[in-house]
Amino acid sequence: MSEVTDAAKTIQDHRKNPMLILDLKEVRKSDLLNMHKLLHGKKFNTLDVVLQTPGGDIDAAFLYAKLLKGCCTNLNIIIPLYAKSAGTLICLIADKILMTELSELGPLDTQIRESQDGDSPEYNSALNGFKALEQIQQHNISTLDLVTKLILGRYEMKMSEAIHLSSEFSGQTSGNLYKHLNPTKIGEYARALEIGEYYGKMILTRYRNWNERDAANIINLLVYKYPSHGFAIDCQELQKLGLPAEFVESETASKLFTLREKLLQSKKTSIELIEYETKGTKPSKGLKTSTKKISAGAIKHEKHNGSVSVLK
Repeated sequence: MSEVTDAAKTIQDHRKNPMLILDLKEVRKSDLLNMHKLLHGKKFNTLDVVLQTPGGDIDAAFLYAKLLKGCCTNLNIIIPLYAKSAGTLICLIADKILMTELSELGPLDTQIRESQDGDSPEYNSALNGFKALEQIQQHNISTLDLVTKLILGRYEMKMSEAIHLSSEFSGQTSGNLYKHLNPTKIGEYARALEIGEYYGKMILTRYRNWNERDAANIINLLVYKYPSHGFAIDCQELQKLGLPAEFVESETASKLFTLREKLLQSKKTSIELIEYETKGTKPSKGLKTSTKKISAGAIKHEKHNGSVSVLK
C-alpha cells in the first residue's frame, strides 16, 4: 500500500464511497488504456474520483471523462490542489466538483506540443498566438484612434482624409508587428482551440443535459476569457459559471490536506481503485489488494481489509 493510498483511505472511511485516484503527471492515452482495464465491467452507484493533473492530451481527457461517467451513476471529482487544462475538461463530466480553498482548475485552452530552437517538445497553450494577435489588433486600433484625433486637432481637413492618413500610419507601425506572426501557426492554434471547445460542449450537452446555447457560452468563457494558461479558476468562479463546484466539508478537507502532500511528493503517474465494502458484506473470495506497475508489468496480491486495484 502506498502512502497516497493510505491517505486516500482515511477520506474513503469518512465518505464511504468507492474511490478512484487519478494522479496524472500528464493526461495521455497510454494510462487511459490501463484505467479502462481497471474499470471494465464495474458499475458503481456513487464514485469519488481524486484528480490531480497539470493537463496534457485533450483527446485523452475526453475519453477519461467518458469512462468515468460510464462506470457510475453519480460522479464526484475531488480536487486536492489542481486539475488544469485537460484536467479541467475531465471535471466537466462530474455531478459534483469538490474543492478546498486552494483547489483550482484552469482555462480550457488546448495544449499543443511544440519545440523551440531544437529543444525537446513541450506543451504550450494554443491561446498564446491568439493573445498576441489580439494585442496587435488592439495596438492598431488605439494608434488609429489617437492619430486621427491628433490630425483633426491640428489641421483643418475632413474626417475621411484624417482617417485615411492615420490608417496609413497605423498600418506601417503595426505591419512590422504582424510580420512576426506565423499565419500557419495561427491556423493550427485555431483548430486546437476548436477541439477543446467541441469536446467541452459535447460533455455538457451529451452527459450533463445542458442546452446548446448555455454550453457554448460557458465553454467559450473557459477557452477565451482568462488571460493566461496558469490562471487559477477557484470554486467561487466555477459556481459563477454555473458548474457544480462546492467546498468539501471540514472533516474531509482536513484529511485531504494529508493526501495533497502525498500526491505532491509522488513522482510517477498513479491510478488506484479502492473499492468500498460495507460492514457485514462478505466478498466471495476475500478482500485483496492487487498492485500492477505499468513499467514492469508485475502483479502482486496480498491480503488487506479493503479492495484496492492499483496502476502506477
